[in-house]
Amino acid sequence: MSSSSQAPAARRTLNRGRVASSLCHIDPQGQSDQQIEGVPEFIHINRNDFSYRKHIKQKENDIAICECKYKANDPDSACGERCWNVLTSIECTPRYCPCSIHCKNQRFQKREYAKTKLFRAEGRGWGLLATENIKAGEFVMEYCGEVISRTEARGRSQVYVSQGLKDVYIIPLNARECIDATKKGNLARFINHSCQPNCETMKWSVLGEDRVGIFALRNISVGTELTYSYNFEWYSGAKVRCLCGATRCSGFLGGKPCGFQEDSFAWEKNNERYSGGDKPSSSLGPKKRLKHDHNGGSRPLPGKQVDAKYVAQFLASKDAQEEVLKNEEERKEALSHLASVYREIEPAIEDHDMYGPANVLTDVAEQWIGASCRKLKAEFNLHSSIIRNLICPPQRAPEDAKPSAGDPDHEIK
Repeated sequence: MSSSSQAPAARRTLNRGRVASSLCHIDPQGQSDQQIEGVPEFIHINRNDFSYRKHIKQKENDIAICECKYKANDPDSACGERCWNVLTSIECTPRYCPCSIHCKNQRFQKREYAKTKLFRAEGRGWGLLATENIKAGEFVMEYCGEVISRTEARGRSQVYVSQGLKDVYIIPLNARECIDATKKGNLARFINHSCQPNCETMKWSVLGEDRVGIFALRNISVGTELTYSYNFEWYSGAKVRCLCGATRCSGFLGGKPCGFQEDSFAWEKNNERYSGGDKPSSSLGPKKRLKHDHNGGSRPLPGKQVDAKYVAQFLASKDAQEEVLKNEEERKEALSHLASVYREIEPAIEDHDMYGPANVLTDVAEQWIGASCRKLKAEFNLHSSIIRNLICPPQRAPEDAKPSAGDPDHEIK
């Protein structure tokens, strides 16, 4: 993708019209080949390809076993919506599931995909149509590709850009890895973006490995195009205008109504991309102030901070001044620690944005919560010490009080 060289949150382009001249053999459900002329050249795979590491071998102690009991008169009893594993996005393991062959929670493993077909999406290259009715919450298909490290994803992004490759399909898998369907993948790579999608991506644990699936957000009728939000995050470079046509379209691929940087934008005309400096006429709402750190990240600018040193000079007691200044130092240390933790777990935070908090690793969540609580506690201690010493300054102890000269009420008898 030509817009960035960083690891993507969900890296796509809308101009998928650039295709190879050769034929591509596609096996959507692993049953029969679909031969379509003009489809972008890639190697079709039915499951994720692992090249940089070995496939995880699930340990018996790590197998999650549900407590479902199959009842012939209740099909949903065989690992349906009430199954503990389903509720926690974990597929049942064959031979360990109490429902045995009746288990309905092995959709990734059995590739129980909805029926779909490729079609030419006007102005948006290729897309995917539903050829059967799909119910809300139903599994559509898995997003397959090469499982690579985040470091490799950054490197590949740079290579793809240098090669002039405009269609790049890299999405995050977890805090450490991404899925690259650019050269190897399945039909899920053709699902287009929409600001009002009818599908969503969800991360599931299957036999010890993280996998990404496409699920229907609502009922989808035959002949409807499948879409989901790419949750696209721009790091630098030109932006791609969104052509999803939704009523509440954000204006740019994966963008939000606010938060765009006023730099160059990428437009599409006659299936060609070019950059321009003109801001689109459509209103995108108020801009959100962003602060860029030395690592290239962006975060909202903080509000006004209390100047502890300035406040301390108005405190009469030296002990009160030292207390406030000590709390200020602890606040600074907590902020520095929080920033350090954020830089370390930033990839996992991206996963949270895309897949939801249920897919953030426990240790990552604990680090973030601990650092955030430390910061909040330090700020509370600072503010409370300032308020306490300003409103209720410490009084001198009675034994330290000395009577003033000539005061008969304080005369020692």
